[in-house]
This record gives sequence, structure tokens and C-alpha cells, in this order.
Amino acid sequence: MFHNPVHDAPLTYEEAKELAQHHDLTVRKSLAEREDIRPEILFYLAGDPEPEVRKAIAKNKATPARAYIELAQDSNDEIRSDLAQKIASLAPKLTAYEVDRVQSYAFQALEILASDQLSTVRIILAETLKDVAQAPEELIKKLAQDSELSVSCPILEHSPILTDDDLLELISKGVSSGALGAISNRASVSASVSDAIVHTHDVPAITTLLCNESAQIREETLDQLVDQSRNVTDWQSPLVHRPILSNTAVQRLAEFVADNLIETLKKRDDLSPKTLSIVRKEVNRRLSASQKDKRLKQAQLDPEQTNLVLRKEYSWLFQQPPHVIAQNLHRMGKLAPQVIANALHEGDYEFVIAGLAELARIPMGVAQRMIAMRSARGITALCWKAGIDPVTAIRIQAKVAHIPSEDIVRDHDGSYALKEEELQWQLNFFTEMAV
Repeated sequence: MFHNPVHDAPLTYEEAKELAQHHDLTVRKSLAEREDIRPEILFYLAGDPEPEVRKAIAKNKATPARAYIELAQDSNDEIRSDLAQKIASLAPKLTAYEVDRVQSYAFQALEILASDQLSTVRIILAETLKDVAQAPEELIKKLAQDSELSVSCPILEHSPILTDDDLLELISKGVSSGALGAISNRASVSASVSDAIVHTHDVPAITTLLCNESAQIREETLDQLVDQSRNVTDWQSPLVHRPILSNTAVQRLAEFVADNLIETLKKRDDLSPKTLSIVRKEVNRRLSASQKDKRLKQAQLDPEQTNLVLRKEYSWLFQQPPHVIAQNLHRMGKLAPQVIANALHEGDYEFVIAGLAELARIPMGVAQRMIAMRSARGITALCWKAGIDPVTAIRIQAKVAHIPSEDIVRDHDGSYALKEEELQWQLNFFTEMAV
């Protein structure tokens, strides 16, 4: 039977040095697992040809920091993952002196691991460092910008390292909806960051922001969202339940929110007598509505289900190309702006373009040219002519034409910022170009 010379008894330096070169893998692995071995021996084993030995070194608490650089670049995924877990767990416990002393090794290794091609390694770093106040600032910023949401989101949502300026810079550069949602869900969201999120017009992220009761949102920003919530029903419930809501906002919401939500409004304890009276009158008005009106209201098509209903009713049509679908729906009086907005939400961008061209009564090729040229003004004019609301026009610029955030033509208080003469000029310009 094979006898493993590595045992619990202390080893001299010479014995350990000799065992580190032993031909048997089991011997070297056992040595690599021991925490009473001299650092230079462990450093030597970090370059062992066998992954099992290197893995033991990566896990060993006694492994010297100068071995981390080599291990961080190891070809074995498990070794890099184990090292990431170890160093990330160690980082919060380091004193200022220790940070300075090992920064050239441990923190360099963390930077290497933060760029690892294996997302699992980066996820380990993010999950371990997400709420660590002493984590390296540059490393946190790098993880926050990771293209993998499972890496960036924990950092964006939890890291105390990220300042408002950091978050505002990230938002201004343009981040995904998932990343915006993570920022919106932070335990503390300042009014300036909330404004930046609202200005992206990202519906899911703004919904998350409104649901976050600790998020600070300016009164004028809330008023703006209240107006827009007439069309974005997902915002109505979180708006009604906001901890602080102006009397003006409550009165506006009372005009259009669902019956169950207006009941919630009526029960708020921060309403002025005048506002409470207005809300109660609205409740009574709804209760006194005729049964016929109620049936008509119930029969109305839910905007969110419009496209689904159309597909069921005209299944034969939806097997055709997008421009044919748009033409026929228009002829039948079924191509409303809401249908375009629903298609945009579903990611059916070809139909969005076809529908815009049809509603605007311009050739399909002209609409496609506007999109291909990424003309923010041209696309805005196209949406205006098609009867699309300004907020949806912004989303079309971003999602269909992939126009950078800084180049998008924004709305002005819920209306198109460009004058009608400019919008019509844009349409004429692109139409003449196609001739």
C-alpha cells in the first residue's frame, strides 16, 4: 500500500521542499493543503502542472499574496473561481496597512479576475463585494459596467462605493433596462438620480423606482409621471401608494385610475379637505354611473391586449410580411397608435416601422431610410405624422433606430419639442431624397 509521506507532524523546510517536487500527485496535493508550510513552498506549488495541486493552493489560507497573480490567470476555471471567492472574502477584513502591503498582489489579482472571460468568476466577485464599504473603488466601477447583468446588477443595487456622480455618469452613458432597474432599487436613491432615471423613459426602471418607497423623487417629477401614467398603467398603483404625494397629483390621479386605486386614494391621511372632497365626489360619480356605461367600459379593449386580440381575430393576416399586415390593418381601421406601441414593447421592430409608414402615409422606403440613417429628427417627424405620442417616439428612437441617448430628440412637457414646420420639413426632406 502506498504511504503518503505528508502527515500532520511538522515538516522541516528541506522536507517540504523535497515533497514539493515529489513525483506523486497525491503527495504534492496534500502538501498544498497544509497551512504550516513556508510561503515560498506554497508559491512554488502555485505553478504545479497538475490542476488539483493548484486548486489546493488557491483555497489555502496560507498561500502568499504574490501567488495570486499567477493563479488569477490560470487556465482552469475552478481555480480562478476559488481564488475569486477567497480574495473577495478577504478584502473586507484587511486593515489599511494590509491593503497597502498586499495591494500589488491581491488587488491586481482582483482586477484580472474582474475581466475574466468566465462570467461565474465575475459573479463571485460581484456577489461577495456588493455591500463591502472597503472594496477597491476602481474594481467596483468596473464590475458595475459589466455587460452581464448578473455581475453588474448586484453592484449597482447594493454597493456603497458608488456615489451619485458615479450613478449619474453610468446612466448618462446609457445602460440596459435591467441595470437601470437595479439602480432604481437601491436602498437610497437621491432626487438627482431619480430624475436621471425618469429622463431615460425606461418604463420598467421607472416602475421599480416608483415602487421603491425610499427613493427621493421631486414633486415636479412625480407630477410629470402622474400625467404620463394615463397611458402607462403600470405606474398608477405605485404612484397611488407613494408615501408623499401632492394634493394636485392626487386630484389628477383620481380622474383616471382604477376604482380600487381611487379607494386607496380616498383613505390617504395626508389629503387636504378640498382634495378629499374632490376624490369623494369622483368615487360617487363612478358609483352612480349607469349599468350601460359600465358594460361599455368593460367591453373596451385593454390596450395591453390589443395585439394579442388582433392576432387571434386575424390569424390569416399575421402570416404575411409586416408591411402587408400594417396596410390591411389600416384599411380595416384597426391600426391605432397603441398597436404600434404594443409592437414596440414586444420587440417587433419591423412591424413598428411598417406601421409608422402606414399611419404617416409615407412610402415604406422613406421610413426605412430614416431608421437606417439614425436620424433622430426624421424619426421624430415620422412618429408625429403617425400620431404617436412624444414619449413613445423617444423609445422608438432608442430601441428601433439605436440612437445614442445624448442624440435623442426629447419631449417638452409631454409635447413634441420641435415645431410643426420643422417636423414637416423633415418629412419633405426624406421624401424628396427617395425620389
